[in-house]
Amino acid sequence: MSSSQNQRAKLLLLMKILHEKSDEQNPITMNTIIARLAGYDVHAERKSIYNDLEVLRN
Repeated sequence: MSSSQNQRAKLLLLMKILHEKSDEQNPITMNTIIARLAGYDVHAERKSIYNDLEVLRN
């Protein structure tokens, strides 16, 4: 899958990472989220992830 396709799937990947790697007792750090997204060949910056988290909350 190309990088642009992975970028389009960023919200889904973020949701997957949060679901699999964190819960209320075990939060995940922003640096870990960025590193995990990079593992899927998705470049993400802190601010864009905060925006994505807000989209997921709504």
